[in-house]
Amino acid sequence: MFQQAHALLPTATHDEFAREEFCSSLRKMFTTELFPGANDVYRQRARPAFEARNGRPPKTAQEVKRLMDESFYYRGSNLVGRAVQELVWDTVGESIERQLDDLIELARPKPDAKGSVRVDPDMEMPRYIEAVDIHVMPGNFHTEIAPDDVMAGALYDRGVHVFAFGGLGDKNDALGVAQAEVLKEKFPNLKPRRILDLGCGPGFTTLPWRDAFPDAEVHGIDVGAPQVRYAHARAEALGVEAHFSQQNGAHTDFPDGHFDVIASMLVTHECPVPVIKALFKEAHRLLAPGGVMLMDGGMPIPEDPYVQMQTSWFGMNANEPFAIGFKAMNYPKAVAEAGFAPQNYFTAQREPVYLKGQLPPISFFGAVRE
Repeated sequence: MFQQAHALLPTATHDEFAREEFCSSLRKMFTTELFPGANDVYRQRARPAFEARNGRPPKTAQEVKRLMDESFYYRGSNLVGRAVQELVWDTVGESIERQLDDLIELARPKPDAKGSVRVDPDMEMPRYIEAVDIHVMPGNFHTEIAPDDVMAGALYDRGVHVFAFGGLGDKNDALGVAQAEVLKEKFPNLKPRRILDLGCGPGFTTLPWRDAFPDAEVHGIDVGAPQVRYAHARAEALGVEAHFSQQNGAHTDFPDGHFDVIASMLVTHECPVPVIKALFKEAHRLLAPGGVMLMDGGMPIPEDPYVQMQTSWFGMNANEPFAIGFKAMNYPKAVAEAGFAPQNYFTAQREPVYLKGQLPPISFFGAVRE
């Protein structure tokens, strides 16, 4: 479970690393064995029993959920999934707390920095951010526990690597790399001047854009000050020029038409539907003519009620209450309502190199600014 070292990456003692390895192994077992195993329980036992009692198969995800709740296997595997979800953050978080003062000092902007960072001390945090610890991550993405805090950024950087059992690559950048590849394949003649990563977190979805378009000016924004402070310092430690600012993606301070690409990864499913629509509208405002909005998601809800139920696992078990609203959206309609021409809507899929054979391809959707 190697993660590329950089100055801001939290270090671990022997015992801390051993605990992280245990969490990672348990997460992998849940993801690759226990979670898929529920499908066999449903197909071979639960559904036939339901059909024998009712003369028909389950019709809705709610019926499937009630049926599967009768299974010890299903309840037990869910317990493991939720427990390790909490254990990852607790384990990594204790390690970070031990060295937080040093990380804060390392993250302070240097006079010779390549990029930049802006924090808004007066920013009003949206209620949907404050009300939920997404992913069960304590304090969500924004909570500050010390002056100039970087805790949430460090926790997400190291925590995601442990959580994904190294599956996102040694720089946690597999998803960002895949997104940039999709854009280059669909729009091979696009030469963006400025690119915005909306909801950048600790920056591992931001920096791949610099690799893909070395001449572009790359920006990342996030509601969490600890995220952008950490993202900036991480980028500097990796020798990559990028600009980060604490902003609400639904109403930024950038001028109209400032960007040629607006990208977002793993953000929209964590937002209520009205916020998602506001993000689309703001992206339309920020894009120059011919510019592209590209986000992950966009696949319709599957017809199979069992698959519907299982694709809602994180919503039911890991504090992602808005994901179902996002999945149920009419994406082309919402994008058109934001100002994009309906004929400029598109979808795409990509299988990240690090995750081949482990998960389905990532779905993307987007639109071109007329």
